[in-house]
Amino acid sequence: MFGVPWPLATVIVAGLASLAIHSMLMLAKDAFGILPRFRPYEDFQRLLGAWADEQLSGFVPYLTGAMIWGFLYARLHAYLPGQSVWAKGLGFALIAWVVMCTGFFLLAGHGVLGLRLGYGLWPAAFMFPMLATFSLALSFIHSRMRGD
Repeated sequence: MFGVPWPLATVIVAGLASLAIHSMLMLAKDAFGILPRFRPYEDFQRLLGAWADEQLSGFVPYLTGAMIWGFLYARLHAYLPGQSVWAKGLGFALIAWVVMCTGFFLLAGHGVLGLRLGYGLWPAAFMFPMLATFSLALSFIHSRMRGD
């Protein structure tokens, strides 16, 4: 469709479903008081405040979570290691984790691996299972909708 090798619907459905799962985990994190100063959605909104209209900045983290990560997964799917949805999902999670722990944390002012938050390596350690859950959901849904 439109010269795109994978349906846009797959990106949207997989991204939104993965985001819903990730959002529930973030709500549980907050409800249990885990790493209370570690607030990636709020950090992302703050970073985007200068680039996006204030009314849109609250929506943008969800858009990026659902669309950009979903799009990136779709583009990288064939190149990710392994044949199983598990291997591809965890491979993508590792890539996302490196990007978030080195790029996002630095941009948010938290230092590499989030060390400036004052929790040691816990933000980075916490980020991997969160991204793994998100990425595995992406992998399963992409594979299912593609008929892999």
